[in-house]
Amino acid sequence: MFLSERRQFILDALTRDGRVEVAQLAASLAISEDTVRRDLKALAEQGVLQKTHGGAVSLLSSQIAFPMRSQVRREVKTRIGELAATLVQPYQTVFIDAGSTATALARALTVQPLRVITNSLDVAQCLSDQAQIELIVTGGSWSTSEHHLSGNAALATVARYRADLAFIGACAVHARLGVTATTAADAELKAAMLAHAAHGVLLSDASKFGQIAAHHVANLDAFHTLICEQPAEALGVLPAGLQLLLAQPEAEPGSSGQA
Repeated sequence: MFLSERRQFILDALTRDGRVEVAQLAASLAISEDTVRRDLKALAEQGVLQKTHGGAVSLLSSQIAFPMRSQVRREVKTRIGELAATLVQPYQTVFIDAGSTATALARALTVQPLRVITNSLDVAQCLSDQAQIELIVTGGSWSTSEHHLSGNAALATVARYRADLAFIGACAVHARLGVTATTAADAELKAAMLAHAAHGVLLSDASKFGQIAAHHVANLDAFHTLICEQPAEALGVLPAGLQLLLAQPEAEPGSSGQA
């Protein structure tokens, strides 16, 4: 197994279980414990995990640098993005937030004509060759670690439009505290997109459930739809009117709603 494959295995285990143990990883990967420790040290230096005695624990996934974060749970994010794309209708105006799941949505988006407003250069790049998509990039201050634009210029752009849909990526989702983000600028822009849209769609894989970041975006009842890959048991009873769509690996994604 190549080094990159080993580290992807570790990342997937951290995302799934929240922690890993050196001995268990060594057995699963058929490598020495010293090799595992070196991999954990390298990932810790990248901010992916925190080393503990005998293993490591996951840090909040939104705090991982974007290039690494975009590889975590990639298949799940692709399914979420593909399901989200089915909600879009021709001639709509759509906000698409920044993030790896939002980028997966952009890759899956084939509906045209369409107007898309985004603060993500990754989303913009995915859509830049689509002649019938009116693409509007917000402008603002660029974050190298988060791969998004934010600040007053971005907020002013969002305020000029009324969207049919706002697709908001989650840094953290908590039953009581709602959706939170790691930076104030990101939280403010997510909230602005949500406020200027008729229908808010939250995109989140289950690794974000039960997590809390520093800056509040909105309570769960501010959204109309939640798209994830498994039942949101960690969130308890969802607010009345919040539809849950499940991006399942089988042929037809299942869905259920709570009203």
